[in-house]
Amino acid sequence: MKAVIFDMDGVIIDSEVVYIDFFKKVLEDFDVEISEEDLFSLAGLSQQKTDEFLESKLHRKPEEVYNMMKNYIDADKIDYSSLVMDGFYPLLKELKRKNFKLALASSSPKNTIKLVLEELKIEDEFDAVISGEDFVESKPNPEIYTNTCEILGVRPQDAFAIEDSDYGIESAKNAGLTVIARREDRFNFKQNKADFIVDNLQDIKLILEKFEKGKNGVYKIRRKSKEFVKAMFFIDKETFNDDLDDCDIYCLYRNDKMKSAIIKKYDNIVYKKVESDLDYKLILEEIENKEIDEIR
Repeated sequence: MKAVIFDMDGVIIDSEVVYIDFFKKVLEDFDVEISEEDLFSLAGLSQQKTDEFLESKLHRKPEEVYNMMKNYIDADKIDYSSLVMDGFYPLLKELKRKNFKLALASSSPKNTIKLVLEELKIEDEFDAVISGEDFVESKPNPEIYTNTCEILGVRPQDAFAIEDSDYGIESAKNAGLTVIARREDRFNFKQNKADFIVDNLQDIKLILEKFEKGKNGVYKIRRKSKEFVKAMFFIDKETFNDDLDDCDIYCLYRNDKMKSAIIKKYDNIVYKKVESDLDYKLILEEIENKEIDEIR
Protein backbone atom coordinates (compact mmCIF):
# COMPACT_ATOMS: atom_id res chain seq x y z
CA MET A 1 0.00 0.00 0.00
CA LYS A 2 1.26 3.44 -0.91
CA ALA A 3 -1.40 5.98 0.07
CA VAL A 4 -4.02 6.77 2.69
CA ILE A 5 -6.98 9.02 1.88
CA PHE A 6 -8.95 10.51 4.77
CA ASP A 7 -12.54 11.63 4.86
CA MET A 8 -12.89 14.65 7.17
CA ASP A 9 -16.26 14.86 8.96
CA GLY A 10 -16.69 11.83 11.19
CA VAL A 11 -13.12 10.66 10.63
CA ILE A 12 -10.72 13.48 11.48
CA ILE A 13 -13.24 15.56 13.44
CA ASP A 14 -16.43 14.57 15.25
CA SER A 15 -18.39 17.32 13.54
CA GLU A 16 -21.50 15.61 12.20
CA VAL A 17 -23.37 15.71 15.51
CA VAL A 18 -22.49 19.41 15.88
CA TYR A 19 -23.90 20.27 12.45
CA ILE A 20 -27.07 18.34 13.23
CA ASP A 21 -27.56 20.35 16.44
CA PHE A 22 -27.28 23.59 14.48
CA PHE A 23 -29.72 22.24 11.94
CA LYS A 24 -32.21 21.50 14.71
CA LYS A 25 -32.17 25.18 15.67
CA VAL A 26 -32.94 26.19 12.09
CA LEU A 27 -35.85 23.76 11.98
CA GLU A 28 -37.26 25.33 15.14
CA ASP A 29 -37.06 28.76 13.49
CA PHE A 30 -38.92 27.41 10.48
CA ASP A 31 -41.40 25.68 12.82
CA VAL A 32 -40.71 22.40 11.02
CA GLU A 33 -40.57 18.96 12.58
CA ILE A 34 -38.80 16.04 10.96
CA SER A 35 -38.00 12.62 12.35
CA GLU A 36 -34.75 11.82 14.10
CA GLU A 37 -34.09 9.27 11.37
CA ASP A 38 -34.29 12.00 8.73
CA LEU A 39 -32.04 14.23 10.80
CA PHE A 40 -29.40 11.55 11.19
CA SER A 41 -29.57 10.79 7.48
CA LEU A 42 -27.92 14.18 6.92
CA ALA A 43 -24.67 12.85 8.40
CA GLY A 44 -22.25 12.04 5.61
CA LEU A 45 -24.35 13.58 2.84
CA SER A 46 -22.67 15.52 0.07
CA GLN A 47 -23.59 19.16 -0.57
CA GLN A 48 -25.75 18.16 -3.53
CA LYS A 49 -27.65 15.49 -1.59
CA THR A 50 -28.17 17.88 1.33
CA ASP A 51 -29.62 20.50 -1.01
CA GLU A 52 -32.05 17.93 -2.40
CA PHE A 53 -33.05 16.92 1.12
CA LEU A 54 -33.76 20.52 2.16
CA GLU A 55 -35.90 21.19 -0.88
CA SER A 56 -37.91 17.98 -0.50
CA LYS A 57 -38.41 18.09 3.28
CA LEU A 58 -38.56 21.82 4.05
CA HIS A 59 -39.68 23.21 0.71
CA ARG A 60 -37.13 25.95 1.16
CA LYS A 61 -34.24 27.12 -0.95
CA PRO A 62 -31.01 25.66 0.44
CA GLU A 63 -29.38 29.09 0.52
CA GLU A 64 -32.04 30.32 2.92
CA VAL A 65 -31.36 27.46 5.31
CA TYR A 66 -27.57 27.80 5.06
CA ASN A 67 -27.74 31.51 5.80
CA MET A 68 -29.65 30.83 8.99
CA MET A 69 -27.25 28.06 9.96
CA LYS A 70 -24.31 30.39 9.32
CA ASN A 71 -25.79 32.92 11.73
CA TYR A 72 -25.91 30.28 14.46
CA ILE A 73 -22.41 29.03 13.66
CA ASP A 74 -21.00 32.58 13.67
CA ALA A 75 -22.69 33.28 16.99
CA ASP A 76 -21.48 30.04 18.54
CA LYS A 77 -18.19 29.49 16.74
CA ILE A 78 -17.19 25.86 16.33
CA ASP A 79 -13.92 24.96 18.00
CA TYR A 80 -12.77 22.32 15.53
CA SER A 81 -9.62 21.59 17.53
CA SER A 82 -11.84 20.25 20.34
CA LEU A 83 -13.53 17.82 17.92
CA VAL A 84 -10.44 15.90 16.80
CA MET A 85 -11.04 12.16 16.84
CA ASP A 86 -9.08 10.02 19.31
CA GLY A 87 -5.99 8.55 17.71
CA PHE A 88 -5.87 10.89 14.71
CA TYR A 89 -2.61 12.70 15.51
CA PRO A 90 -0.68 9.50 16.42
CA LEU A 91 -1.96 7.84 13.23
CA LEU A 92 -0.95 10.85 11.12
CA LYS A 93 2.52 10.81 12.67
CA GLU A 94 2.90 7.09 11.96
CA LEU A 95 1.78 7.45 8.34
CA LYS A 96 4.23 10.31 7.80
CA ARG A 97 7.00 8.22 9.36
CA LYS A 98 6.26 5.38 6.94
CA ASN A 99 6.25 7.81 3.97
CA PHE A 100 2.68 7.13 2.86
CA LYS A 101 1.21 9.57 0.39
CA LEU A 102 -1.65 11.32 2.21
CA ALA A 103 -4.78 13.03 0.94
CA LEU A 104 -8.05 14.38 2.25
CA ALA A 105 -11.18 13.79 0.15
CA SER A 106 -14.25 15.36 1.76
CA SER A 107 -17.75 16.21 0.60
CA SER A 108 -17.55 19.42 2.65
CA PRO A 109 -17.18 22.84 0.98
CA LYS A 110 -13.66 24.09 0.32
CA ASN A 111 -13.88 26.97 2.79
CA THR A 112 -14.91 24.60 5.60
CA ILE A 113 -12.08 22.20 4.79
CA LYS A 114 -9.58 25.07 4.75
CA LEU A 115 -10.81 26.35 8.11
CA VAL A 116 -10.61 22.92 9.75
CA LEU A 117 -7.10 22.22 8.46
CA GLU A 118 -5.87 25.59 9.64
CA GLU A 119 -7.38 25.22 13.12
CA LEU A 120 -5.92 21.74 13.48
CA LYS A 121 -2.58 23.00 12.11
CA ILE A 122 -2.40 20.20 9.56
CA GLU A 123 -2.79 22.20 6.33
CA ASP A 124 0.70 21.13 5.18
CA GLU A 125 0.35 17.44 6.07
CA PHE A 126 -1.53 16.31 2.95
CA ASP A 127 -0.23 15.82 -0.57
CA ALA A 128 -3.71 16.58 -1.92
CA VAL A 129 -6.89 18.14 -0.51
CA ILE A 130 -10.05 17.49 -2.53
CA SER A 131 -13.57 18.85 -1.98
CA GLY A 132 -16.84 17.43 -3.27
CA GLU A 133 -17.49 20.92 -4.66
CA ASP A 134 -15.08 20.06 -7.47
CA PHE A 135 -17.42 17.43 -8.93
CA VAL A 136 -20.88 17.36 -10.47
CA GLU A 137 -21.63 14.47 -8.12
CA SER A 138 -19.75 13.86 -4.90
CA LYS A 139 -19.97 10.74 -2.72
CA PRO A 140 -21.32 8.08 -3.24
CA ASN A 141 -20.07 8.69 -6.79
CA PRO A 142 -16.54 7.18 -6.88
CA GLU A 143 -15.09 10.05 -8.93
CA ILE A 144 -13.73 11.93 -5.91
CA TYR A 145 -11.60 8.90 -5.00
CA THR A 146 -10.47 7.99 -8.51
CA ASN A 147 -9.49 11.62 -9.04
CA THR A 148 -7.59 11.77 -5.75
CA CYS A 149 -5.65 8.62 -6.63
CA GLU A 150 -4.72 10.12 -9.99
CA ILE A 151 -3.42 13.27 -8.28
CA LEU A 152 -1.36 11.17 -5.84
CA GLY A 153 -0.04 9.04 -8.70
CA VAL A 154 -1.17 5.72 -7.18
CA ARG A 155 -3.47 2.93 -8.31
CA PRO A 156 -6.73 2.68 -6.32
CA GLN A 157 -5.77 -0.86 -5.25
CA ASP A 158 -2.65 0.62 -3.64
CA ALA A 159 -4.61 3.04 -1.42
CA PHE A 160 -6.58 2.93 1.81
CA ALA A 161 -9.65 5.11 2.36
CA ILE A 162 -10.69 5.97 5.91
CA GLU A 163 -14.44 6.62 6.05
CA ASP A 164 -17.46 6.40 8.35
CA SER A 165 -20.67 6.92 6.35
CA ASP A 166 -22.52 4.70 3.88
CA TYR A 167 -21.92 7.14 1.05
CA GLY A 168 -18.21 7.48 1.74
CA ILE A 169 -17.65 3.74 2.03
CA GLU A 170 -19.59 3.09 -1.18
CA SER A 171 -17.65 5.80 -3.02
CA ALA A 172 -14.26 4.42 -2.04
CA LYS A 173 -15.19 0.76 -2.63
CA ASN A 174 -16.57 1.50 -6.09
CA ALA A 175 -13.32 3.31 -6.90
CA GLY A 176 -11.37 0.17 -5.99
CA LEU A 177 -9.77 1.24 -2.70
CA THR A 178 -9.41 -0.79 0.48
CA VAL A 179 -11.78 0.83 2.98
CA ILE A 180 -11.28 1.20 6.72
CA ALA A 181 -14.38 2.45 8.55
CA ARG A 182 -14.28 4.20 11.90
CA ARG A 183 -17.11 2.56 13.81
CA GLU A 184 -20.11 4.88 14.12
CA ASP A 185 -23.30 3.75 15.86
CA ARG A 186 -25.10 7.07 16.29
CA PHE A 187 -26.36 7.64 12.76
CA ASN A 188 -27.53 4.19 11.66
CA PHE A 189 -24.69 3.91 9.16
CA LYS A 190 -24.39 0.58 7.39
CA GLN A 191 -20.66 -0.10 7.40
CA ASN A 192 -20.73 -3.74 6.34
CA LYS A 193 -19.21 -2.96 2.93
CA ALA A 194 -15.99 -1.72 4.52
CA ASP A 195 -12.99 -4.06 4.47
CA PHE A 196 -12.14 -3.24 8.08
CA ILE A 197 -13.97 -1.52 10.95
CA VAL A 198 -12.02 0.04 13.83
CA ASP A 199 -13.16 1.59 17.11
CA ASN A 200 -10.21 3.95 17.34
CA LEU A 201 -8.08 5.47 14.60
CA GLN A 202 -4.94 4.20 16.33
CA ASP A 203 -6.13 0.65 15.59
CA ILE A 204 -5.47 1.37 11.92
CA LYS A 205 -1.78 0.95 12.65
CA LEU A 206 -2.48 -2.74 13.30
CA ILE A 207 -4.08 -3.06 9.87
CA LEU A 208 -1.07 -1.39 8.26
CA GLU A 209 1.22 -3.85 10.03
CA LYS A 210 -0.85 -6.74 8.70
CA PHE A 211 -0.41 -5.51 5.14
CA GLU A 212 3.30 -4.92 5.65
CA LYS A 213 3.78 -8.45 6.99
CA GLY A 214 1.93 -9.95 4.07
CA LYS A 215 4.56 -9.14 1.45
CA ASN A 216 4.41 -11.35 -1.61
CA GLY A 217 5.59 -10.44 -5.07
CA VAL A 218 8.23 -8.21 -6.61
CA TYR A 219 9.40 -5.04 -4.91
CA LYS A 220 11.75 -2.25 -5.84
CA ILE A 221 14.07 -1.66 -2.90
CA ARG A 222 14.51 1.85 -1.57
CA ARG A 223 18.00 2.88 -0.60
CA LYS A 224 18.79 3.41 3.09
CA SER A 225 15.97 1.04 4.04
CA LYS A 226 16.20 -2.16 6.06
CA GLU A 227 15.27 -4.09 2.92
CA PHE A 228 18.24 -2.56 1.08
CA VAL A 229 20.57 -3.95 3.75
CA LYS A 230 18.91 -7.38 3.42
CA ALA A 231 19.30 -7.29 -0.36
CA MET A 232 23.04 -6.74 -0.01
CA PHE A 233 23.35 -10.21 1.55
CA PHE A 234 22.13 -11.70 -1.74
CA ILE A 235 24.86 -10.00 -3.73
CA ASP A 236 28.23 -11.68 -4.16
CA LYS A 237 30.65 -8.79 -3.83
CA GLU A 238 33.36 -10.73 -5.68
CA THR A 239 31.26 -11.04 -8.83
CA PHE A 240 29.59 -7.65 -8.62
CA ASN A 241 31.84 -4.66 -8.18
CA ASP A 242 29.73 -2.04 -9.96
CA ASP A 243 28.57 1.22 -8.37
CA LEU A 244 25.05 0.78 -6.99
CA ASP A 245 24.25 4.49 -7.18
CA ASP A 246 23.13 4.17 -10.81
CA CYS A 247 21.32 0.87 -10.27
CA ASP A 248 17.82 -0.24 -9.37
CA ILE A 249 17.42 -3.26 -7.11
CA TYR A 250 14.40 -5.56 -7.30
CA CYS A 251 13.64 -8.42 -4.93
CA LEU A 252 11.11 -11.22 -4.88
CA TYR A 253 9.27 -11.81 -1.59
CA ARG A 254 7.45 -15.02 -0.74
CA ASN A 255 5.62 -15.31 2.59
CA ASP A 256 7.45 -12.23 3.85
CA LYS A 257 10.88 -13.67 3.03
CA MET A 258 13.25 -12.07 0.55
CA LYS A 259 14.10 -14.74 -2.01
CA SER A 260 16.14 -13.04 -4.71
CA ALA A 261 17.94 -9.93 -5.90
CA ILE A 262 18.02 -8.47 -9.40
CA ILE A 263 20.12 -5.41 -10.23
CA LYS A 264 19.32 -3.25 -13.23
CA LYS A 265 21.50 -0.51 -14.65
CA TYR A 266 20.18 1.67 -17.45
CA ASP A 267 17.47 -0.92 -18.25
CA ASN A 268 19.95 -3.79 -18.43
CA ILE A 269 20.14 -6.69 -15.97
CA VAL A 270 23.69 -6.60 -14.59
CA TYR A 271 23.29 -9.02 -11.68
CA LYS A 272 20.89 -11.70 -10.54
CA LYS A 273 20.66 -14.16 -7.70
CA VAL A 274 17.44 -16.17 -7.68
CA GLU A 275 16.28 -19.53 -6.37
CA SER A 276 14.74 -20.75 -9.63
CA ASP A 277 14.22 -19.88 -13.27
CA LEU A 278 10.53 -19.36 -12.44
CA ASP A 279 11.40 -16.70 -9.87
CA TYR A 280 13.62 -14.93 -12.39
CA LYS A 281 10.87 -15.05 -15.02
CA LEU A 282 8.37 -13.60 -12.54
CA ILE A 283 10.66 -10.72 -11.64
CA LEU A 284 11.33 -9.88 -15.28
CA GLU A 285 7.61 -9.91 -16.08
CA GLU A 286 6.80 -7.65 -13.11
CA ILE A 287 9.59 -5.21 -13.97
CA GLU A 288 8.48 -5.13 -17.60
CA ASN A 289 4.88 -4.41 -16.55
CA LYS A 290 6.20 -1.64 -14.24
CA GLU A 291 3.68 -2.60 -11.54
CA ILE A 292 6.21 -2.60 -8.74
CA ASP A 293 5.45 -1.71 -5.14
CA GLU A 294 8.43 0.13 -3.68
CA ILE A 295 9.32 -0.97 -0.17
CA ARG A 296 9.80 1.87 2.23
